Amino acid sequence: MLKAEMEYSEEIATETCNCYYEEFTQTASHQNAKSKCKLETKENLNHNRKI
Repeated sequence: MLKAEMEYSEEIATETCNCYYEEFTQTASHQNAKSKCKLETKENLNHNRKI
């Protein structure tokens, strides 16, 4: 989260871990699961940001 310059949130961590687990069990690929969930988390944060 430091690299992404994001403040830690229990909700974000839980969603990201759940995403990773589900994706990894379907694809058995660490890299694919990591990439997909990083993108989804980023999109969700950008979408939910109040401007």
